[in-house]
Amino acid sequence: MVVTSLAIVVVIGGGAGGYAALVNSQTASGAARTPGPTAAPAPSTTRAPAPSTTVARTTTTTIPAIAQPKDQVLPAPGNGIREGARGSAVFIYEARMKALHFDPGPVDGVFDQDTEYAVTTVQKYFGLPRTGVIDTGVDLALTHFHYTAAEPNSEPDRVEIDLDRQVLTLFKNWQPELLTTTSTGSGDHFCGGVDGCQYAITPTGHFHFYDLVKGWQKGKLGTMWNPYYFNGSDAVHGLDSVPAYPASHGCARIPMHIADYFYTLVHQGESVFVVGTAKKAGNGYVGPVPTTLPSTTTTATTVKKSTPPTTVRPASTPTTVKKSTTTTVKPAKPPTTTTPTTP
Repeated sequence: MVVTSLAIVVVIGGGAGGYAALVNSQTASGAARTPGPTAAPAPSTTRAPAPSTTVARTTTTTIPAIAQPKDQVLPAPGNGIREGARGSAVFIYEARMKALHFDPGPVDGVFDQDTEYAVTTVQKYFGLPRTGVIDTGVDLALTHFHYTAAEPNSEPDRVEIDLDRQVLTLFKNWQPELLTTTSTGSGDHFCGGVDGCQYAITPTGHFHFYDLVKGWQKGKLGTMWNPYYFNGSDAVHGLDSVPAYPASHGCARIPMHIADYFYTLVHQGESVFVVGTAKKAGNGYVGPVPTTLPSTTTTATTVKKSTPPTTVRPASTPTTVKKSTTTTVKPAKPPTTTTPTTP
């Protein structure tokens, strides 16, 4: 018995620190380690807390990866499923988009405007033509869907506005909870706002929600539904017109059915990351049709769904975007008695 105890003391005392720790860890797991209460356990008692402290610190700072959805086989879209379609195929696509946090409105098998907004969001997310029609590209994207994040190492609760994709993504506990189409600053010159004449630019950067106006708010440039401000006069708000391209005065427009509840998913002070490429002054247009448009490439693929791109792009972008703010939007939601709410 004396010889055994002496052998243990010699091994621990003669080895280097790392080797002693290794011996301690190995002997601690042995069932017949009876000489433990003597001088031998002292090093193990001293070293044990260090690993546990390190592990605890690592656990608290580890950011979980985004949970990726499983693949799902969807009905073949044939020549395309578009607004006005009804049936089981529409129902299945709506259910899939709902499960992936694209809000298509009611999952009822009716392809309406809300469904089209969700389809357009999918197309934007994967760089597909922004037609609002379920085609083979949308089918493939929804079958093998994969989330991405612009600020994966940032706060668990945040909003990301991607100027290139024209998509707004809301994260809760580092997981996507809402993906929706948005329309941000067009880059065009306009007058009439609170700051006079300026360019319609949504700047990139790290901002925070700071002021919410519930209901309708009427401003010099039009009427907004449930605007939540994050940068000066820029807000995330609902509007009837949410083109598939940048068309706002600087705000981030979202569909009305999503603006109905968007503000309940975020809170004051929550981070808003605007990423991508901000428009440069004058490289777009919202006002009256000029003799030559500075840029037509951004919207050519989106507007073609109703009329040929060459005619629609100049006509629809300038007039619809501006007018929808003041005339179309106001009657669209709550009655006139509740309109507008002042900030």
